[in-house]
Amino acid sequence: MLGRVGDKGAGGGAGVCTGRWGDLSYELRAENGLTVLGIFTTASNASPQAIGDLWRRFHAMGDQNVIAVRQDDAVYCVYCEYEGDWTKSFTVVIGCAVAPDASIPEGMKKIDVQAGTFAVLQALGELPKGVFEAWDEVWKTPLDRRYQADFDCYKKDGAVSVHVGVR
Repeated sequence: MLGRVGDKGAGGGAGVCTGRWGDLSYELRAENGLTVLGIFTTASNASPQAIGDLWRRFHAMGDQNVIAVRQDDAVYCVYCEYEGDWTKSFTVVIGCAVAPDASIPEGMKKIDVQAGTFAVLQALGELPKGVFEAWDEVWKTPLDRRYQADFDCYKKDGAVSVHVGVR
């Protein structure tokens, strides 16, 4: 069950509708797949410092500039390889979208995010707090999650969206 799904969103595009669960407002979108190349670690929501450490490492390496074959300057934080649900360990990859056939430099990982339906939220407020708050709301909802790959997308203009794969 995806909560109360309303009319088509302001974008009016095919496969886009809005939903609401308590204070959580999101759009359901049919999204194309993408391939992300970046640095990675294993983390869990019980020990989120691993994600902060990975971000610090990404910044120290030069942010998106470390991905020479990137398709654009958007940065993705992908949560994948779940060992169960959101309470278990998972892999985090921070990097950029690349062509599926891009080579993998040493110390990096390439992950394919499958096309599908995603609940998309806008992270509001100061970073990283706005992203933490968005995920906190996701964990409280009854979204029927796929646990294949979820991601945050950090655009050059400062906009951040959280994409949660759902059935």
